[in-house]
Amino acid sequence: MTNTSEVNLLTRLDRIPITRGIVALIALLSLVWLAEAFDIGIVGPVLSTLEKSWKLSASQTGLLAIASTLGVVIGMIPSGVIADRYGRRRVVLLGILWFSVLTIIGALVANVWSLFAIRLLAGVGEGAVLPMPYLILSEFTGRSRRAISVGYANGILTAAYIVPSVVSLWALHAYSPDFAWRVPFLLGGIPLLMLIPIYFFLPESPRYLLEKGKIDRVRHMVERLENQASLPHDESLHDDAIQASLEATPHALLDTVLALLRQPLLGRTIMVVLHLTAALLLFYVLQVFGPTLLIARGFATSNSILYTGLMMLLAGVGSIVQGHLSDHYGRKNILSWYVALATVGCLLFAFTSATWSVFLAGFLTAFFGLGIFPVSKLCVAEQYPTDLRGRGVYINEMIARGLSGVVTTYFIPTLLKVWSNETIFFAIAIVLIAFSLPFLFFGRETSNKQLELATSVVPNDKLSLSRVKDRG
Repeated sequence: MTNTSEVNLLTRLDRIPITRGIVALIALLSLVWLAEAFDIGIVGPVLSTLEKSWKLSASQTGLLAIASTLGVVIGMIPSGVIADRYGRRRVVLLGILWFSVLTIIGALVANVWSLFAIRLLAGVGEGAVLPMPYLILSEFTGRSRRAISVGYANGILTAAYIVPSVVSLWALHAYSPDFAWRVPFLLGGIPLLMLIPIYFFLPESPRYLLEKGKIDRVRHMVERLENQASLPHDESLHDDAIQASLEATPHALLDTVLALLRQPLLGRTIMVVLHLTAALLLFYVLQVFGPTLLIARGFATSNSILYTGLMMLLAGVGSIVQGHLSDHYGRKNILSWYVALATVGCLLFAFTSATWSVFLAGFLTAFFGLGIFPVSKLCVAEQYPTDLRGRGVYINEMIARGLSGVVTTYFIPTLLKVWSNETIFFAIAIVLIAFSLPFLFFGRETSNKQLELATSVVPNDKLSLSRVKDRG
């Protein structure tokens, strides 16, 4: 039987609006993603410099391009289990510490294989941290504000990818090419300072705490947020749908990751991982090879790095807009528009070469293609009950990034020598549509559903309608 206090706290948590405490949480998690963005984002600008300075072959360029992402995939293997067993907060702290120290060490290497090894190891920490902000926000915010909160945090993450580009441009003008590529790695230690506010102020996920029986800690957290929102501490509030969802969830079944291989979670996983793979494919091509692709179209190296950074800044705006629209008009409706317009951008890159069309294509692929991730990732978190949410999210990210950021990214330099970059963008357009259609047609709409109801393994029509009633 479900604990009445647990249902009461989840009911009260779901009705809390965006308070200053939630804003502070978004800010802290944005710091987490800011650190992550800098560490991941240095790959593209550094590669555009090293290709000439070290005279890299296509195979070597491919290896360095995938090093961090391969580490990310490896790091995700244990991180989901650790997050579900020992807490979301610990994973964030240890991950940032790990990749920041290794990134500093990366400035000291002198050959391709040493740099590959360092970036691979740093990626392990990145993999631990990367999904955590949207996982925590999905477990903290109410049904009507989940996408907006993730949209702002992800917007800052995406816009922050301009920072490595600006740093690299400055370094290229201030130092010789042999040293300029090392500057971003030296500055990669700055995220260590971010550990201080994150350690002292980042709270643990309330839903994780409830799973571990820490009801008093969650009650204190909920009461603090209610005070900020001027809401009463009403211990009689009770959402029948939450109780029905919790009671219908077979916890014994969810104690093992094998539950992800059974229906209904298997079908959900296949659909969201296909869509996430397509979205990440476009991201990795633009983020890692954006400068190279623009150079091939006649842009100067410095301008190519700057334009790629500006695309990331524009994508940050697209992320925030998507979050707002998704909470109002539904996840799948807004995803459909973003996929369609990003595809148009890819097709413009593929079939036109005029300057105006390149800028229009850049706008569409940045705003809608790179700005698609708040809802894409939130939909992943909204598929799994709390028992398995960490493992489900990490497995999705691991598969999607393995296919897009490792396998495909490795072969891009070779493909560019065989095909034109126009062919690459045409292929991305096809994949973006084909891989997104299953979720857009058959996926579950989770907008404005309480998280326990949205993630229930029992169809929602078999649960009682959501209502809050006074049992006092």
